[in-house]
Amino acid sequence: MPLIPINTDAPLYHFPYATIGLIVVNTIAFVATGCGMNARLQEPWLLQYGDGLNPLEWIPAAFAHGGFMHLIGNMFFLWGFGLVVEGKLGWRIFIPLYLGMAAAWGASVDLLTLHRTDAYVLRSDFRKLDVQKFEEFKEKLEETDPDIDARTVLNIAKGRCLGASGVIFSLMAISLVWAPKNEMHIVGFLFFRAVSFDVTIMVFSLWYLALGLLALLLSKFEMGSSGLHMVGCVIGLTVGVVFLRMGWVDCEKWDLFSVLSGKYGRFAEQDWASGGHSPTGKTYGELPIPTGIEDSGDGPASVTRAKKTTNAMKQVNALIDSGDVLTAAEELMSMRLHETDICPDEARMRKLAMGLLQAQAFDDAEIWLQEYLDHYPEDNAWARIRMAQLLLTQLKRPTAALQTLKGLSLEGVNGQLQTLAKKIVRTAKEQILSGVQDEEPEW
Repeated sequence: MPLIPINTDAPLYHFPYATIGLIVVNTIAFVATGCGMNARLQEPWLLQYGDGLNPLEWIPAAFAHGGFMHLIGNMFFLWGFGLVVEGKLGWRIFIPLYLGMAAAWGASVDLLTLHRTDAYVLRSDFRKLDVQKFEEFKEKLEETDPDIDARTVLNIAKGRCLGASGVIFSLMAISLVWAPKNEMHIVGFLFFRAVSFDVTIMVFSLWYLALGLLALLLSKFEMGSSGLHMVGCVIGLTVGVVFLRMGWVDCEKWDLFSVLSGKYGRFAEQDWASGGHSPTGKTYGELPIPTGIEDSGDGPASVTRAKKTTNAMKQVNALIDSGDVLTAAEELMSMRLHETDICPDEARMRKLAMGLLQAQAFDDAEIWLQEYLDHYPEDNAWARIRMAQLLLTQLKRPTAALQTLKGLSLEGVNGQLQTLAKKIVRTAKEQILSGVQDEEPEW
């Protein structure tokens, strides 16, 4: 079943001008080479094996294709992974990077096929200069092209390649390094019926990498399609890691290394939650807390209780700052038995809610997301989106998720959250149309 990526929820900070342009250029090159039906027009665009290093072949070969399906399949993959890479870099960096990877791919293929000289092919493929074997091969080719000469026959036997798939596999490998947790929306065909689903870039990429490696092993490391793809993958993995380590790309702690370490996302950083302020400039842990209706004056009991609450709140703040959100949530719930209005400051409340989501403590996360919505009704877009995600994916309440996002303005919201919000709306509507009804809350 062919799997075609058509969209992604990865944050796109730049419009894909270059990706669209490259698709257009590939299509023009396809027409210029006879739409895969004219070998004479296609000949100058091919990367020939066994003829030394030929830089003039490296980039043209990455823009020519052998047929309509070859072109269409590659362009869908170029669109899907071009969105991810260009979305982070912008067209000014993406274009030279793409062309550079095409050149690196061509140079690598030339180096890996230097051994496929005329003598090598005649010796190995035609069994020790067996002229009869060579003539039989030539006769078969002449059936489709009567004007073919011996030189062209020998070049075909040595091997040649064309197509954008090598560079596209580089883009896929970069996407694996930069955005493994983001999802691709995939369309496929099963028994002539279209199906669509979302899958993480990590799963999708590793699936194709595994297939490519298996095919390469079965071919005994011949430079066929699988070999060309794996060359692209090695180049892409190298580029992805170098850009990441040098700080040339911001993956917001969602890169492969952060994911594998278990510390990923902006909430993994010490200072990720910026912009949280109280009107006085102090945190709740530094302010005297109201202690209830009894002893509401300035008596010793009121002062003592306020001090205890302040000290307890300092401990909770320290737990949140250290990342121990589960213990912090338990302590806060215990404190609320006596002080119903107590809560952390804005930044810590946000960190608490996000930490609980990461820890999959969804019941507690729902409480503190709702607290944030109640306390900060004017600037809570992130909390509304995360609450809607929680309602949709964990609590099975698509209608409530839609209601949470109703009227939400995405102005000023980062690209990743904007994409997430749109995906939530789309998925919730699909579930409602398919007859899914909200489950009753368990309280």
